[in-house]
Amino acid sequence: MRFLIILLALTYALPAHVQNLESFEKANTYYLSENYSGAAEAYEAILASGSHSTELYFNLGNSYYKLNKIGPCILNYEKALVLSPNNERILSNLSFAKKMTVDKIEIVPELNIFKPLKKIFHFFSLTGWAIICIVFICLFVTFFIAYYLEPKVAKKRLFFILGFFSICLTIGCFLIAHQKGKVKKNLKYAVIFSQESAIKLEPELKSESIFYLHEGTKVMLIDSSNAYWTKIKLQDGRVGWISNDSLERI
Repeated sequence: MRFLIILLALTYALPAHVQNLESFEKANTYYLSENYSGAAEAYEAILASGSHSTELYFNLGNSYYKLNKIGPCILNYEKALVLSPNNERILSNLSFAKKMTVDKIEIVPELNIFKPLKKIFHFFSLTGWAIICIVFICLFVTFFIAYYLEPKVAKKRLFFILGFFSICLTIGCFLIAHQKGKVKKNLKYAVIFSQESAIKLEPELKSESIFYLHEGTKVMLIDSSNAYWTKIKLQDGRVGWISNDSLERI
């Protein structure tokens, strides 16, 4: 009975998978034939069906790049980067796309002592750190069983040391994954979609405009409790309020 249920589930899931695969190949064909508008529409249709993947966002970003639509281009590269943080192709194309933006934000320099820790933190995605954590747990259990069953003192000592390091690495990976989950939950980003957006001192139309941002600029969302305005922060430390209509969340 259980096998029948699984078989039926696969039977219903298969056509949707095949359809998305065919749609993806069709979109790729549009792109290769330099029909970038058709490719973008086809990729967007796949996203609308509920499918998400690194390649899908990456190819959609490439299509918008060819169409000189810098906002949607950077947005989709950033979404692809969320799924695959260390993908060199995405990082390279995103770097080229950012050169097309008007705003040149100077990043506030960070202390050198934190750079190695930051690299380790961002080396894997949240899922990646969770998988590594599980691997080290399995190693710890294996070494613990080997320690328990091994009659020789020398090998017992070796398995104890390996088990100790495994549990330490497990705890370390768990803490990184936990912190990365908190950061992912609390830190939200968006991309400016309007050609030019006034950043206000207060969340109201009559408030003073303190600076302006342009299409394609990435911003951090600080406070989005207001129905019409969102408080943002730039990498150079500037803070202000922007109309919700002017940005798209990553």
